[in-house]
Amino acid sequence: MRTIQALGVMALWTIAIFSIINFVGFNDHNREPLWTLGAAALFVIMLVGNFWIFFAIVKEEPWEWDKDKGSDGE
Repeated sequence: MRTIQALGVMALWTIAIFSIINFVGFNDHNREPLWTLGAAALFVIMLVGNFWIFFAIVKEEPWEWDKDKGSDGE
């Protein structure tokens, strides 16, 4: 259940970054190197933020084994 919550928060974070990119107008300056570096930095911030959000919300849940099943897969 926490995975779905994390994916929802990650989607909101991604939408926020894309809104900033569109609001500032990176689309109008795609041939200028400094604007391109700024957009690349925002994409890196978005990616690192998504990883951080996922691991902060989900914690150890995706890596826990099903405790009801035996070790031989019964």
